[in-house]
Amino acid sequence: MKSKKSLITDSLLPPGFSDEVSDKAAIEHKYKNTIINLFQNNGYKLVKTPLIEYAKDSNHKNILKIRTKTKQKEIIIRDDITLQISRISNRLLREPRPIKLCYYGEVVRDKGSMLRPERQFLQVGAECIGENSYFADVEMLELAYKSLKLVGVKDITIELSSRLFLNKIYSFVKSDEKLRKIKLLVKRKDLSNLKKIISAKYKKQLENIFSCTGNFSNKKNQLKKLVFDKSSKNEINNLININKVFLKKFPNTNFFLDLTETDDKNYHNGIRFTIFAENVRGEIARGGRYISKNNNLKENATGFTCYMDTILRSSSKNEKFKKILVPFSISSQKKSELIKKKYVVETYFGNEKNLKKKAIEKTFESYLRNNKIVSLRK
Repeated sequence: MKSKKSLITDSLLPPGFSDEVSDKAAIEHKYKNTIINLFQNNGYKLVKTPLIEYAKDSNHKNILKIRTKTKQKEIIIRDDITLQISRISNRLLREPRPIKLCYYGEVVRDKGSMLRPERQFLQVGAECIGENSYFADVEMLELAYKSLKLVGVKDITIELSSRLFLNKIYSFVKSDEKLRKIKLLVKRKDLSNLKKIISAKYKKQLENIFSCTGNFSNKKNQLKKLVFDKSSKNEINNLININKVFLKKFPNTNFFLDLTETDDKNYHNGIRFTIFAENVRGEIARGGRYISKNNNLKENATGFTCYMDTILRSSSKNEKFKKILVPFSISSQKKSELIKKKYVVETYFGNEKNLKKKAIEKTFESYLRNNKIVSLRK
């Protein structure tokens, strides 16, 4: 039987939502600031977007809608921030390209998934809009990689992919129902059943696409078999160049290739990447190429998002806050000195004779007596 406390919690919060009362909230805030500072130091302007918007501004399926009493336009809670950044960039048409923007904010999903049952989580990301060179993709990967390293993520694997090759096959499928089945089988990576329903002239191409799965360095020659026109040749060259340039900067990075990888980001149209950490559930970061659209204007863009909930699970840092309890009579100067020494300084309002007892009760590692730090460590 559930306790009274758990019943109250269940009645207040829908599945996939939770309160965070541990130090995780403070650690997430610290890591978010660390990552945003990195972006800003690399020339990315911090912008802020609204939590809600009209439904027409999102093409995602996993969105949470808000019921309204009046007959106004349908309102949704954002499930992703990238398209909002794209909208902002279109308001900055007079700014020289490429335009580089970064952001952070909570997003909400209508449904959780097996890998991410949480329906609300913090995204931190960066976007480069108005640049078609693969150098921009390398910079995205570099920023993502450095971000994760700064907050203690180890054993990183980068998975490269591209939708171009499968999209070419999809473009020849006339039936919507057949295309839906093909995409479902691709998602399941079921090559055997795919070959039963795909046109015979595309079976070899499909086999080549599926065979390009594995360690990137071992699949370069296999990649070259996928050249069928100028666009595919350019895409293959870009994939190889991104891998080559990145490894010059960060040798020994694990690179994986999977051209059958799918995601729910309908706007991605080219090279994509996903970052994982060993023994950690779900992706830590995801990004890729897309077209930023505004009326008749279309711009090449690339960007990525870090998922802070996964980062917290994967960080190897043992984050502990040095907490000290101080009397209310402490001077501002002394308090500032303690803060500069990286202490979390909490003021005690009671009798100073009880400082030690209260510090022990709060499991603080020290307290201040006669303007001197007294350690409670055993």
